[in-house]
Amino acid sequence: MLTSDEVIEISRKMEHADIDVKATIEKAAIAGYLGEKHFYCSVIQNSSFTYPVDRLLGDNPPKIELDNFYFDLISRALDDEGIYISLAYCSPEMRVPQEYVDEVIEYDDYDLDEDDLYFERQFTLITADEVKVFKIFEEEGISGHRRTDDIGLIVKYADGKYSSYFAVRSTELCMATLQVFPLSQNYPKEHEFSFLNPINKLLVEMINNVVVLND
Repeated sequence: MLTSDEVIEISRKMEHADIDVKATIEKAAIAGYLGEKHFYCSVIQNSSFTYPVDRLLGDNPPKIELDNFYFDLISRALDDEGIYISLAYCSPEMRVPQEYVDEVIEYDDYDLDEDDLYFERQFTLITADEVKVFKIFEEEGISGHRRTDDIGLIVKYADGKYSSYFAVRSTELCMATLQVFPLSQNYPKEHEFSFLNPINKLLVEMINNVVVLND
């Protein structure tokens, strides 16, 4: 697993990375093991809320395809408040057949004595490239993510360059809009939006491997 310093360094580099937004969205649409084909990109409005791209087209939008018209809408959104690209999923409930799992990681940096650890939790982490299983004891107090959350990048374009930030998009199933929360190093490692959280460290590394950069 990456160290905290390595994760912070990745986040700093990503902030100024020359991302190929089109290729990254096309890759994200594969959804990896999930095998779904809808588009994992939404438009940011009102500072931190995200809306599906087709919401820009009114109440009865036409079917959206990954075509020039779609990416024209994305380009306009980048110049406005930005977009959010979903690139990873962290499910506390999903069980993936062992043959599809690339790596199993057992968290062993405990603050407690091993005799005090009883309840093991398992999170399945998925990107377009790989599937990992992360095991941790509940007594350690590390917060994971809900099945209604996903993890990705906030991307904006201003002054001739992109700015990108790792974030979690969170909702309850009944909500029509989703709110994004940037990850931060200012939270303790137990916090769900902390760069120091070991689950987020893995997700940052996995997302970093999925993002497509311009040559």
